[in-house]
Parts: sequence; structure tokens; C-alpha cells
Amino acid sequence: MLMKKLLPISLLALYLVIGQWVSAQVNSGVLPKSAVAQLSETLVPQIEVATPDLAALQARSEKSIMDGTPMKVAIVMPLQLTTDNAGTWEHTSDGYDIWRLRLHNAKALGCCALFERFQLPEGAQFFAYNSDKSLIYGPYTNESNPSGEGFSSGLFAGGDVILEYVSPKQTFNQNEQPDILIAGYTYFYRSEGLPDNRVSGTKDGDTGYGASQSCMININCSEGDNWRVQQKGVGRLLAYGVEGESVLAGWCSGTLINNTMGDGTPYFLTANHCAEGTTTQYLNYFEIYFHYECPYCTCTSEPGMITYTGVTKVASSPISTTSNTGTIVYRGSDFLLLKLKSVPWTRLKNDGLLLNGWSKTAAPSTSGVCIHHPAGDVKKISTYTTTLTSGTFNEGATNAYWIVPWATTTHGRSVTEQGSSGSPLFNSNGLVVGTLTGGSSSCTNPNAREYYGKMSYHWTSAGTANERRLQPWLDPVPLSQSTCNILDFNSPFYVIPAAHIFSANGAAFNYTVFSDQPWTLTYQNDHSWFTVNNESGSGDGSIRVTCEANPTASTRRCNMIVNKADGTSFQIIVKQDASGTGISMVSETEFNIYPNPAHNEINIETADHFLSKVEIIDMLGKVVYSANINGDNSLIIPVAQLENAMYLVRLTTVDNEVVYKKFSKN
Repeated sequence: MLMKKLLPISLLALYLVIGQWVSAQVNSGVLPKSAVAQLSETLVPQIEVATPDLAALQARSEKSIMDGTPMKVAIVMPLQLTTDNAGTWEHTSDGYDIWRLRLHNAKALGCCALFERFQLPEGAQFFAYNSDKSLIYGPYTNESNPSGEGFSSGLFAGGDVILEYVSPKQTFNQNEQPDILIAGYTYFYRSEGLPDNRVSGTKDGDTGYGASQSCMININCSEGDNWRVQQKGVGRLLAYGVEGESVLAGWCSGTLINNTMGDGTPYFLTANHCAEGTTTQYLNYFEIYFHYECPYCTCTSEPGMITYTGVTKVASSPISTTSNTGTIVYRGSDFLLLKLKSVPWTRLKNDGLLLNGWSKTAAPSTSGVCIHHPAGDVKKISTYTTTLTSGTFNEGATNAYWIVPWATTTHGRSVTEQGSSGSPLFNSNGLVVGTLTGGSSSCTNPNAREYYGKMSYHWTSAGTANERRLQPWLDPVPLSQSTCNILDFNSPFYVIPAAHIFSANGAAFNYTVFSDQPWTLTYQNDHSWFTVNNESGSGDGSIRVTCEANPTASTRRCNMIVNKADGTSFQIIVKQDASGTGISMVSETEFNIYPNPAHNEINIETADHFLSKVEIIDMLGKVVYSANINGDNSLIIPVAQLENAMYLVRLTTVDNEVVYKKFSKN
């Protein structure tokens, strides 16, 4: 959380990159193969990681508290280690080749290993664990990080981590070696947010739960009774950023958030200042921890959690940016929209997560809560019962922030602190209306102001480009809705997706219904232009919609209502593009797209036509990229941000001609 006066913040252009997610398997019950084979750990080579200037780092952290800039808790110590130049190989009697390496620093309060490359052969396993094996991450497989790009071992208390690679049984050879490059060791010089794996009764508060101020109220106290659904989408974020010559890491908060298509895209909304100075490489190391909360109103032992590693940057608005002369050239609302890498909604469902809903209305909320992870601590809740007012945070945009006064509740008066930055502010309807930027409240000064960037300002007011607004991502069609409901994958009733856009040529698509009771389908407006395969069901099922071709120059839309037997309902939308009357088609042979398959970019060339617009459409009909072109006939389009799949490119010329080309992304 930011407090008091901010130093000038420079604009950093972050390019979107593709990487992979992992739902970290912590103490999964699978022991490392070396333990099963009873290999001695005394033979494991140890790399002594250098100790940074701890006095300077602590002084920087203390100054950040005074200045109100984000407090960091760790620094990355660079390494360049592989399975060829470090560690040791051993062969087991039952046919496995095992590589192990220990990273160590006696002064580090916590650590994790960072991999610039992490590509495992099929059938191989990888583990990361501490010396007493009280905390084991893994087994990771080639499915954990199929791209082979940036990765993180998982977080440990103390300065010791053992890395172990296990080859596929009896198939190890030179061509099947892993491609592993250990590029860094995250050295925690502050204890906030570190796991505490000591036995119950020995805790002294220096790590694990309890790092935040004493007035903070745990989410599972009575104050959270009306927010049990929303809390499942909130997580804590370990973010990396470059400051001068150093790469530092610190804690923030945020929430998974839904979009109007209701398609399960795993967006994560937080504050931009949490990731100032990050790079594409370090986005791969971002870790988001879910379910880190006391199971009751108090904790007696370290809670479990689920970890996702790696994000892409989608859109952002800094508080402000300055020119080389120090003049403020941009004022914004401090949001950052990330996307968990290659995470299907089914994985979120299996992990008990959801996508929170939002409201972009400008009317102030009269009551609600903030759910957050102060100081990287277990999940907390703070309550407001007074109508929000508008305000301006430091050099940010005028009146782009909600000012929040905290209320006294049953268990006290919970506020926020550093580590709460980016946390969602909910209104009385349970929808996100803001993201925490900063303030100066504390347990001893609970009346101080707190500033949350407004969703209404994030929406379209923070800039004209898509990367400065939430609307193109959270309402991509757009469906022009002022609110979007929660998508709870574990609720007894929902439909995915909530909307689908059909082409003007007509097509068929399945909406999947999840219901614990019989349901029926009704229509709110004209539906004569499409058919459905069934209008009722006895439980889980699907609704297949088939659209006829659109003969008009206008889009068509129908709201369908799925009505459950108990009276609850879920709205789904059928929308069809206009036919494009007056648009003529051009032969695709007159355009060339290469390389195909593509990885980072595609080249588009045509000799006889000049383009006015380029769109990339996924196989579900969603426009995932759109750009207006000023009559060019040779273009380079970035595609690294796209997931690996088949796509359709729709090219429109200055003469209103249209051509479609396919390409695949890998």
C-alpha cells in the first residue's frame, strides 16, 4: 500500500509474453525419489549464495514506509546454474537418473529458486524441498510448464532449498536431458509472508501468519459471514520489479475477476504500483497464492494454500508518469490487469476458486468491505458503513479514487497496510468497485484516509488505448453492461460461457449448463433467427444454439434465461455480427501470413490491397486482437500474448473488402 507522498513514477512499457501456470503441489504426499531410494544428502553439492547488503536493504524498506512507496521484502541474487555446470548425478538400482543441488544462505529468512528455462522431458519429475522435507513442492512434470519458459520453485522459510530432477525410468540419454537454467535465488531479508512450518506452540510471529498489525480481522471471523463467496477469488501476489541495479520482490493483494462473456478467462486485478519496473522475464516469476487464510477466526497453525506461477500483463494505468524534465504527462487510477498463464477454468473449479464480479457505475457505494493480505499475512477483512466519497491520490487523476472510512465491527476496527495494495473494494452487492492504491491508516490511526482507484475510472477514462482501459478486456464485445456477476465454478447453478458472438454467416455453439435441479429455457426477445436443440434439462447439460446467416447490416441479440426449478435464473446472451452489407470478399491467396505456425509475431503482406483493420479471432468467435491500420500493405503483428491455438485473421481493406486467413500459434 502506498502512503503519503509518492515519488515521480516513470512509465514502463511491459510487453506481453507467453509462459505457463502451475498449481503448486505442496506436500502432495509424493516423496522425492532420492528419499525413496535412500540416497545420502551429504553428497549433494551446495552453492553458497552471496549475501546482499542487508543494512542498505532494510534502510530502503524503512524509508519506503516513511515515503509511502511499496515496501519490498526480498532481492534476487543472480545465478547461472544448469544440470551440466552444477549439482551431481546419481543412478539408482531401479533405473532412475537423479540430479540434485542445494542452494544455501545461512542469513536468508526465506528463499525460492527462479528458473529462466524449465523444460522437462515427458515422464520426468522435479521437486523442490527444504532440508527436513517439512515443505515439498512437486512433483512438477512437463505438463507443469510446457513452454519451458520462466518458472519458480515455490517459497521456503529459511535460506535452504534442495532441487531434484528425476529422469524418466531407464530412458535417460543425452537427447532427453532437461533444459534447466537457474537464473536467480530470491533472498528474503524481511520475514513478512514467509511460511511457518514449525510445530504448533513454537510460533514467535516472525514468519507465517500474524505478520500484520494487531487490529486486522481474519476473513473467517463473523465479519466475513456475508462474503464467503467473494473471499474465494482474492489472493496475495508476490511481484518482482527492477529498482536501479536490483530486482526486488514484495507483497500485494488482488482478485480474480470475471468478464461479461463469462468464459472463465483467468484475469487477476491488482494495483499497477505493485509491479512498477517489472520485465517480461520477471512476470514469469510472479506467484499468486489463494486460500491462504485461517480456517476459523484465529489461527493455531500455518494454513495451506494453492499457488499459481506466471502471469501476462494485459492492461494498466499508473498513478502518474513524467517526462525527462520531470513534468507529469499522465495521471491515472493505478490498476493492473494480469492474466494467469494458460489456466483453464476447469483448473480454477478444481481448486475451489471463482471470478469475482464488478460494477463500473460511478455512484458511490454506501457500505461494503475490502478483502486483503496485509504484510503478506493470512486473508483479512475491513468494513465500511459510510458512503464513499471521491478524491485525488497524490499525482493521480482528479477524483479517480474512492475515499474509504473504516468502521468498527464485532472484532474491532480492521484497516489496511503495505501488502494490501491492489486488494478489491466490494460494494454492498458483493461487486468490485475499486482497487487499493494507498493511504495512511493504521491500528493507531484508523481514521486516516484510504484511496481506491475507481472501477468506473479504470473502465475507459484512464486512456484511449486498450492497454490503458479495462473495458476491452472485461466487456470485450462490448455487451455494454454496467455490472458483471460472479462466476462461481462450485455453485449449484451457472452456465459457461454467459455469452457468445456468432459470425454473420451463422454457426453452432454449445452453452454448458451446470445445475443441481431441473431447468427450463425462456427468451426475452426475438429468437426466430436461431434454433436450440433443447429447452429443458434435469441437471447438468448443454444448450446447442444454431444461427442462420444474418441478412441485415445490423447485429442481432437475444437474451435467454435459464430458469432453475427453485426459481433462480441465469441469463445467457446470443449475439450475431452484422452481415456487412456492401462488404465484398477478397481471395485469401492475395494475402500472405507467415510464419505459420507462429510464436512471437506474424507478418502480413499483400501486393494489391491496402488495409484499414486487422482482427484476430479465436475458435470460439472472440476477437482477441484488433487494430486500425492506416492503409499499410505490410505489417508485423505481435502474437506472443495469445494462447497456443488455431486463430482466424480477418483483414479489412480501405475499399471495405474482407479476407479471412488462418494461422496457428505455438
